[in-house]
Amino acid sequence: MKTLNHNNDILAQRYASDFSVPLELAHIVAKRFPDYSVAKEFLFPDVSNLYNPHDIPDIDVATKEIIAAIQRGERVLIYCHDDPDGYTSAVIMYKTLIDLSRRKDDQVYIYPIIREHDGYILNPSVLNDYKKKGCNLVITVDFGISSEENFHNAQQANMKLIVCDHHETNRVNFAVPAVNPKRSDSKYPFRELAGVGVAFKLAQVLYQKAFNLQPSEFFNLKKEFFLFALIGSISDRVPLVSENRIFCSRSLNIIDKMNEPWMRYWSKEDMFTLKLITKEVIPILASAAYLNPNLGIEMLLGTDEHTVFDIIQQLRVVNDERRQTIALLFKEALAAAKTFPDIVVSVIPFSKHHYLGPVASRLRDYFRKTIVVVGLKDEKCFGELRSTCTDLHEMLNSFPKLFHDFGGHKKAAGFSMSRDNLDTFVDRAVAYSKQHRRDTSSNCAGSSDMPELFLNRSNIGVLAQLAPFGEGNPAPLLTDGTSIYTIDNAFDVIELGKEG
Repeated sequence: MKTLNHNNDILAQRYASDFSVPLELAHIVAKRFPDYSVAKEFLFPDVSNLYNPHDIPDIDVATKEIIAAIQRGERVLIYCHDDPDGYTSAVIMYKTLIDLSRRKDDQVYIYPIIREHDGYILNPSVLNDYKKKGCNLVITVDFGISSEENFHNAQQANMKLIVCDHHETNRVNFAVPAVNPKRSDSKYPFRELAGVGVAFKLAQVLYQKAFNLQPSEFFNLKKEFFLFALIGSISDRVPLVSENRIFCSRSLNIIDKMNEPWMRYWSKEDMFTLKLITKEVIPILASAAYLNPNLGIEMLLGTDEHTVFDIIQQLRVVNDERRQTIALLFKEALAAAKTFPDIVVSVIPFSKHHYLGPVASRLRDYFRKTIVVVGLKDEKCFGELRSTCTDLHEMLNSFPKLFHDFGGHKKAAGFSMSRDNLDTFVDRAVAYSKQHRRDTSSNCAGSSDMPELFLNRSNIGVLAQLAPFGEGNPAPLLTDGTSIYTIDNAFDVIELGKEG
């Protein structure tokens, strides 16, 4: 083994000795985490290091209102985003509320949004439908905090609202409980939880209040919640550090003790591993939105094996079709792309909302710039944005009156707006990117084209403890002396070019 930088050799040798890890792994950890205690926490994630959920704003008042509603026998609607993070968030909340209601499954409903029909807001007609079914409380998960209209629509439907979300918000005052570690008044130490992570925390407090479960008891009794947290966190591309890494590590350590019906579809043929989750489970679950978002929920909650297997088979077909369609749309978007110094905008005919995000992600990787993909449908525009550096939520929030609705994170966001506003939007997005060029360049500092380690490909298994890879914990850049390469979460080699 050969290192590329001898400055961290001593620290790497210490890590290898103290932590009993391969020296190759120790070199990468030493470079990324020169602080000994941080390196130790990274290599050995432990649930005892999860933060106190009571520090998340409004989590206690939300818990009190939810338990009171269940005890009164009120029906509850869980309103979620239509992606794996939303589905896993909703499933955690559903399982929690069913336990609280003493297994009364007619007391809890789930509604995953249909983007073309609902947009990014609580749909008044949907709320009214569930109000007629007796729902007096709506709980949003992985959804809801971005738009003022959500609070108004719930009030108009005469429904109590609790928001459980992780998207960015500039609001300070909320008329309803808004459980979100990204609130500006939050004292929670880790703001980068996925929607499922926030749902996990709310569930933990609900079990504590309703059943007097201590954290260790909750972690042992609700093992499947860690697996849902892993799926939602990896799929939503949140930084896989701190609590998100703990969720993933715990799940992978106990996954052989879980036996969910949907897991049995794969476990008959293969070990349930991180590779299987990233290559099979997450893409198939994501495909539900392209056919029927309810299938994502039913896949994870179903108890009849034959029904669950049939759903997975349907989604596998959809997944194959969507891969082909996304590849074609990427070529179309690439041909239509207008390149500016700091941003790329591609306007294409609208086909289905869910295709825009993956196409935008591919364009971001291709251009290595902020990307806007706009789908045109009649007099309306649907946009998906992806960024390497630019804070997309701040950008959209700097000209909010252009949109019907919008929401998202720093690096992934979406909107809908009138076609009449398209030219104005592009002008303002280009101007914003230019104005904030200096800020974003500093945020991107640290990325390097230099390999971190000389490593023969036959030895990549020594880096297993680094996984899972994602934002905050990128896959290592490696060289075998001839070629530069990296690896993915399945530990498949990805060629990046010749050395030198």
